[in-house]
Amino acid sequence: MNYRICKLSLFLILFTVLRLGAGQETPNIVIILADDLGYGSANCYGASEQHIRTPNIDRLAKEGVKFLDANTPASVCTPTRYALLTGRYAWRGRLKHGVLGPPEGPLLIEPELLTLPEYLKEHGYQTAHVGKWHLGYTNLNNVDDMSAQPLEPGPRSLGFDYHFGVPNNIDWLPKVYVENESIWGLRSVGKHPYGKSSYKGQRYHGYDAPQRVTTKVTQDLSDAARNWIFKVVRQKQPKPFFLYFAPVGVHNPISPSERWRGSSGIGPYGDYIHDVDHSVGEVLDALAYSGVLDNTLVIFTSDNGGDTGQIEETQARDKGFKNNGDLRGDKHTIWEGGFKVPFVARWPKMIKEGSESKAMINMVDVFATLQEVIGGKVLDAKAAGADSFSFCSELLGKASSKSSRETMVLNDVKGVVAIRMGDWKYIEGKAERPADKARQKKFPKQAKPQLYNLKQDPEETKDVIDEFPEVAEKMQETLDRIRSLGSERMVVKKK
Repeated sequence: MNYRICKLSLFLILFTVLRLGAGQETPNIVIILADDLGYGSANCYGASEQHIRTPNIDRLAKEGVKFLDANTPASVCTPTRYALLTGRYAWRGRLKHGVLGPPEGPLLIEPELLTLPEYLKEHGYQTAHVGKWHLGYTNLNNVDDMSAQPLEPGPRSLGFDYHFGVPNNIDWLPKVYVENESIWGLRSVGKHPYGKSSYKGQRYHGYDAPQRVTTKVTQDLSDAARNWIFKVVRQKQPKPFFLYFAPVGVHNPISPSERWRGSSGIGPYGDYIHDVDHSVGEVLDALAYSGVLDNTLVIFTSDNGGDTGQIEETQARDKGFKNNGDLRGDKHTIWEGGFKVPFVARWPKMIKEGSESKAMINMVDVFATLQEVIGGKVLDAKAAGADSFSFCSELLGKASSKSSRETMVLNDVKGVVAIRMGDWKYIEGKAERPADKARQKKFPKQAKPQLYNLKQDPEETKDVIDEFPEVAEKMQETLDRIRSLGSERMVVKKK
């Protein structure tokens, strides 16, 4: 690790000096990653104001750029969070399907990978993660007692100076916060069993520490994010900062705060979206109050598509709300509703107000993009970000008509893989089946491969593989090369 960082330092310092010498001030960076917020869940992406109102997300779009073809690498959260921080598809590591489950470990991100916060620290940034983590702690396969040992390696082993988070999903147990390497507010060591919970029969255990109140988590995390911003800006010699802020909404259970309960036209689900939008506004207000808003690149997006089951349970669908717009499928699935997400970015004087981009981008590309923004170039794929393509040109409105990303690999919760090549989407049909025979019954057997033209059929209603077998064959070959070479960028380079 030290050798790699030292080797990179000379390049990073040189490019920082060159860019600053050109008169561009190094921006602060805030990435806001919502949970399960679908493509149709903001007004700027087509949601009716009779259903919901998202003035703060819309402000980012109005004062910046809106991407119309932004995607996540997986239709569930853990792989997306992994890709955001590493620039690498999670299936290249040990997570072939699903999400990281409780207990909260071990840490999913491999120690030899250069991460986004590590890269930014090399450029003098202060870094923090606040919110949902869901990437594990420690090297233990079973963290039996979270209070018995430091929760390391963890976020601060990956380059974050500060961490205040929800270990996994908002509904999973135990209901505590983690700060840096320990349970926040822990008063005494010990794990206390309380029998089974009412939620899916999970066995509940508690710790002698403040417990999360579900309807207050969104505000607790907003407060932590704002307080960290205030703290770093007030320093005598402030440095540029990077905040990765991950709200827990709108993941189930749908738990809007009392402040926003009853505020939408579609019930609790819409109220919860209002909570998320309010969190965005509070971060923007904190930046403005601190005098750094206009020198901050703010990105808002989501970890995967919306959960249709949640809008059905809360009767929002009965009122006409479509959290994924007209896209087929939702969270967990291989269809576009599981991957396509809102993605807006604001950076005054650098990003044109009210602009739009049709470029195909992916969450895994954020790493390479920020390398180009801050360092002036993208590191070699062998050094960092094996699957990350920079969309810096698209972000700044300087792109040609051709997108920088030509291909994109996607996977669903069961490990079924698809590949995009421009307007074409090929679904391989295979699933990474678990070794456990009991669990194999829940996973699909090999299905028939499928092919869709998303330009002509954005709702994926017509499988055209029999009409274009040569396209499917080419896409399968490309997918095989991406897997075998260990880097999507290396496949493009070898053309």
